[in-house]
Amino acid sequence: MNPKPTFFGLPLPQAIALFSFLTIVISIWIHLEIRLAEVNVEIINLKQDQLIHKADNRRDFELLQNGINTDTREILRKIDEIQIYLRNNK
Repeated sequence: MNPKPTFFGLPLPQAIALFSFLTIVISIWIHLEIRLAEVNVEIINLKQDQLIHKADNRRDFELLQNGINTDTREILRKIDEIQIYLRNNK
C-alpha cells in the first residue's frame, strides 16, 4: 500500500483547497482595504469641495445682499424725491 501524500497533515487535495480558500480570503480583504482607502480619499475630497463652495456661496450671498441694499437705498431716495416733488406742487 502506497502512503498518500500529505501537506501539514492534510491530504493534498484538502491542502490545496485550504490554500486556495485562504488566498481568496486574503485577496478579498486586501481589495476591500484598498477600496475603503479610495472611499476615504473621496470623502476627504468632497469635504474640501464643500468647504470651498460654502465660502464661495457666502461671498456671493454677501455681494447680492450688498447689491440689494444699494438698490433699496436708491429706490428709497427716488421715492423721497417724488414725495418732495408732490408736496411742493400742492
